[in-house]
Amino acid sequence: MALSYYRLTALLAPAFVLHVAEEYVTGLPAYAGEISGHAMDLPLFLGSNLAFLAILVLLQRRAVRLRTDRANAWLIGWSAAHQFCNFVFHAVLMLMFARYSPGMISSALVYLPLSLLLWRAALKEDVVQPTAMTVAILSGGLFMGAIAAFGIFHLAGF
Repeated sequence: MALSYYRLTALLAPAFVLHVAEEYVTGLPAYAGEISGHAMDLPLFLGSNLAFLAILVLLQRRAVRLRTDRANAWLIGWSAAHQFCNFVFHAVLMLMFARYSPGMISSALVYLPLSLLLWRAALKEDVVQPTAMTVAILSGGLFMGAIAAFGIFHLAGF
């Protein structure tokens, strides 16, 4: 029995917390400093993840309450697309640096299947239109790219 879209959205926040815990325990802040040459201090790591989680929870509650195309597209873009792209990011880092990327296990075993199941359920249950889904996924990819570019690799001096 497949979980409904709205039941799947309830798994986004716990999946995020699990992933951040894995990143912390396996040393993502130190790893990010090693591969980028820019230190990632613990307050930045924890603070940015807490802010992301707070927004995720607000968007998930809004999507469940409103059940509109726009509310669901925002949630998909902020969380499900971001989580899928996070898996891609960790996989690329592993290929580039030929070593484990902290967060890869949960991104592969939780983020990847959850995001794909959520996208499929959203389209099947018609909670978001295909065009809005496409824009949400592309937006989530751009957001994940911006996090990597500015938050880890400090492009443009950020």
